[in-house]
Amino acid sequence: MHKRLFKKILFIILAAGAVISFLFFYSYLNSPPGTSKETRSINIITYKDIPLSTLDGFHDKYPDYKINIERYSVYGYLSYLDEKLDQDDSVDIIEIPAEAYPKYIYNNILLPITDMDAFTRINSNALDYLKRISRSDKYFGIPYQSNYLGVWYNASLFDKYGLAPPDTLQNFMDACRVFKENGIAPLSAGLADSASANDLLTLLTADAFVTAGSPVTVSSGFRNLDNPEYLDSLRLCRDIRKNGYLTETSLHMTGEQAFQAFLDSTYAMTVAPETYISMVDDSVLQQINIDVCGFYPSWNGSTQMVVGSPADSVIGICKESSNIDISRTFLDYYTRYETVFQYIEDTRTMTNIQNYSVNEKLTASWSKIKSQDCYVPSEHFYLSPYTGSKELHALPQELFYNLSTPEEFIQRAISLSQN
Repeated sequence: MHKRLFKKILFIILAAGAVISFLFFYSYLNSPPGTSKETRSINIITYKDIPLSTLDGFHDKYPDYKINIERYSVYGYLSYLDEKLDQDDSVDIIEIPAEAYPKYIYNNILLPITDMDAFTRINSNALDYLKRISRSDKYFGIPYQSNYLGVWYNASLFDKYGLAPPDTLQNFMDACRVFKENGIAPLSAGLADSASANDLLTLLTADAFVTAGSPVTVSSGFRNLDNPEYLDSLRLCRDIRKNGYLTETSLHMTGEQAFQAFLDSTYAMTVAPETYISMVDDSVLQQINIDVCGFYPSWNGSTQMVVGSPADSVIGICKESSNIDISRTFLDYYTRYETVFQYIEDTRTMTNIQNYSVNEKLTASWSKIKSQDCYVPSEHFYLSPYTGSKELHALPQELFYNLSTPEEFIQRAISLSQN
């Protein structure tokens, strides 16, 4: 009797085990294919903000994919990026400064991108620029931001004093002198901000460097930076404060604060890139009649060249990515027209989307600026935050603060480029 009971219990246990095994096997066969964390994620490395509205919208449309973003400082960014690419094969999308774009193509890191609707929405100047600097008919990424430099000015004041738009160094300096003589603060500048200080330095030195036979950059060790013509242009940077064209307040303002001070009608002009346009709204335009012009260095060529570049960075897909299709989808979504206005609002910046409009007058002014050939600072004289140190990028601040002479500026630049 005990034997029969034991056999019944054993039979029940074996039967239960068989049923459980069958259910587990059936469940396994009918479950969706398993994917690793990497294949269900898009891993992005960048040094700029990606707007939450874009990320949220993409997640709503593609809920199965998680977006992992690693954001680094611009200082040393390329070193961080190279180290990450060497150690981690799960990186899908990377942002690259435009000046480094050819290097990453040459090193076979970026995937050629073709047949994407995104290219129909991007300004042709930006696409042509990528082809020119890469010397290739292929695109290896999406041009991210335009980086034109504009002089924003109070058009009513310029009309009142019969001044030409400040689109050349001569016109700019004439306006500074006239406004100073009439008790009007000529220029707002965010000199507490190294990027804004570099913008002002670029504007004031462009005439001197535009005809340079070879680039005077960190990659050349700033060779020939001590030429008399370059020294004179650096003295102009020092003297702009000495002559009272820059107030002491500018030493303590960031770029955004300086632009806001201009919008508050406190100053006649400010120097700022297109990225600041999102700070201009209808309420501002009802109070102040502002306009913006490009800055055209004087040279002997037949075509005007405006200071700036059609793209300051490129977002590309790594060739080794295991998520190429969804990465292409992300870049395509990233450039969709309906996201642009929220993008501007979220990041206070601009993209290369063609049909962009915030204000009819300012849009027309920027369209004129962006239709010109470019004097690209990185191809002439440029203190790059990507290929140089933080100390190098801060040198213009020392010059405008009168903490160093033009001669000391040159020696410091040469010394820092060799470290």
